[in-house]
Amino acid sequence: MAYLSLYRKWRPSRFEEVVGQEVSVRILTHSLDKKRLHHAYLFCGPRGVGKTTTARLLAMAVNCEKGITPQPCGECESCRTIQEGNSLDVVEIDAASHRGIDEIRELRERVKYVPLQSRFKVYIIDEAHMLTTEAFNALLKTLEEPPEHVIFVLATTEPRRLPDTIISRCVKIIFNPLPEEAVVKKLEEIAREEGAAIEEEVFYLIARKAGGSMRDAEGMLEQILAWGEEEPVDLATASLILREIDSEDFTRLLELIIKGDKGGALLLLNQWIQRGLSPEDISHSLESYLRELLLFRLTRKQDKKREKIRKEWQSLTKQVSEEALQKALERVSYLEFELRRSSQPRVLLELCLLDIIKCLAQPGLPEEKLPEENPVKEEVSQKPEENNGNFWPEILQEVKKAKISLYAFLQAADFREVGSSHAVLSFSSNCQFHKESVEREENLSILKEVLAKRRGGNWKIECVINEKAPEVEVEREREDRKEKREEQLSHNHKSLMGEVIDLFSGVLVDYSLSEEIAKGGWEDAELEKSDEGSPEDAS
Repeated sequence: MAYLSLYRKWRPSRFEEVVGQEVSVRILTHSLDKKRLHHAYLFCGPRGVGKTTTARLLAMAVNCEKGITPQPCGECESCRTIQEGNSLDVVEIDAASHRGIDEIRELRERVKYVPLQSRFKVYIIDEAHMLTTEAFNALLKTLEEPPEHVIFVLATTEPRRLPDTIISRCVKIIFNPLPEEAVVKKLEEIAREEGAAIEEEVFYLIARKAGGSMRDAEGMLEQILAWGEEEPVDLATASLILREIDSEDFTRLLELIIKGDKGGALLLLNQWIQRGLSPEDISHSLESYLRELLLFRLTRKQDKKREKIRKEWQSLTKQVSEEALQKALERVSYLEFELRRSSQPRVLLELCLLDIIKCLAQPGLPEEKLPEENPVKEEVSQKPEENNGNFWPEILQEVKKAKISLYAFLQAADFREVGSSHAVLSFSSNCQFHKESVEREENLSILKEVLAKRRGGNWKIECVINEKAPEVEVEREREDRKEKREEQLSHNHKSLMGEVIDLFSGVLVDYSLSEEIAKGGWEDAELEKSDEGSPEDAS
């Protein structure tokens, strides 16, 4: 017999073998047990969770020679042909390649004919969301009132793309992503039956990377089995095969981050990239690891079998706060969005790593550096900096993350701290709209929350109009223009005086620029003329 891939070889042949879908299986088995069969089912869920397999089991259950039963025998002619995919009465249609109205018209003609060998004719339409709008419209009447011998099963990963008229005609059954423990248990069973020696942590790595898809997990296990069977496959080897980062490497990275060792963290990141990992792979793995670490920090729950990982995480979570982990996770989550649009993803990844170091390493520094014996002196020394509003740009950046429109309004304000948790925002007279917008209750709440988070305390904020601000600005501009004009005139007149001195080979004894010349220039000045040698005397 030809080689079969693991996901085909280990495809469930009974409802009891379907992994992680207890609710969906119970709905179907109880319906079969009570002979309450619907003419159309809609199976919804992510890829690789058992939708098509369950549809085949349903076809076996309604066509078994023992009768309609939740436990098909798997030995009769009908069950065997359905399992092998050779049954003439169970038709699987790939809607991705047969999505037009012509295919649905042909289907409408076929459903009129009775089954050739079985009790029911079952049509399994996979990826049903790929059908065109015209094809759905053509299917409506047939789906609503099909012949008594026909059962439709529609499987889709995107039920939101199906028309409501189609969904309302079906019994909707939702298939959820598989839990990690269920995937690990199934993978251990497969490896044991295949005679492979694999460390336990490898199964958890596969389950985490599969993201709830059993078919993806079995495909990864097949890659590891192809590596070799002479010696047990450890976590480092599996990480190399799957191009994944194991928990030990992440633990080493987090230790460097907590210490604030930026150089060491960047060098470790460079090693991962040299192993062939892309920035997208590292970002996804780092996000998953930080999420698990945060959940462990909040719940303290971990599988008892993973005692080594549990001890490492307990040691790490004692050194970082919940808020710091949350900020780091938010930063990495935003990184995945940035990487899709960047031509230099590695640079963004390195910058993100430096930001994470600030989040996780910074909380430990104040406890070591702040003197405990004289906190009053430290507070007094920081007060001038606070009153000067040096922290205001940081407050604006936090507000920008919360509400961009409020950030724009605050750009027109001058911040002044007049007392303990008391601030005044000054607006010029032409910024009345900005002042009224900031004074709205929802905007003040955001600003107070940011100030309390950054500085502590319950803040009181006043918004005022500074009437003198425009006059001061106008006067300042007037003085600046006057100084520039005088400087330019002085420069021009000095140049002219220099030419006169050079012409007569003279020496400058005294020089002053009269007010009239400064205002009107040499041409408009009234120069005093001496009576001696004037034209009137000559006449």
